[in-house]
Amino acid sequence: MAEDGRPSADAGGTERTASPTGKRPLVLVVDDDDDIADSIGDVLRGGGYDVEQVGDGHAALASATRARPALVLLDWRLPNEPAGSALVRKLRDACGPVPVVVLSADPQALQEARAAQVSDYLPKPFDVNDLLALVDEHCD
Repeated sequence: MAEDGRPSADAGGTERTASPTGKRPLVLVVDDDDDIADSIGDVLRGGGYDVEQVGDGHAALASATRARPALVLLDWRLPNEPAGSALVRKLRDACGPVPVVVLSADPQALQEARAAQVSDYLPKPFDVNDLLALVDEHCD
């Protein structure tokens, strides 16, 4: 919802209304590449989402515990621990059954992510429309 109370439009022009609490869904973006995180954040904000960006597993845990995101977009190959399946486990221990979507350019990450029972997987590079569709699916 726009600041003036009108519904906001996503990148495809579709109007998106606020959640029943009046807030836009919060998506936590966890990626150690600032350029990628910024690009994802810009796309999601344009699509009507609130976004918090962090660059490592410790910051992700702190943010998720404090903010309770509707969705976590997770770069599977973070440079420091916790990362990967250990981070998914810790996020769920801290926040309950938050959906986690893995973003990765590493084809092996798909198998590891499936074993960690993540909600979904999107290979990098990805089309922004595919990203928005996936976020919409998990936040509605």
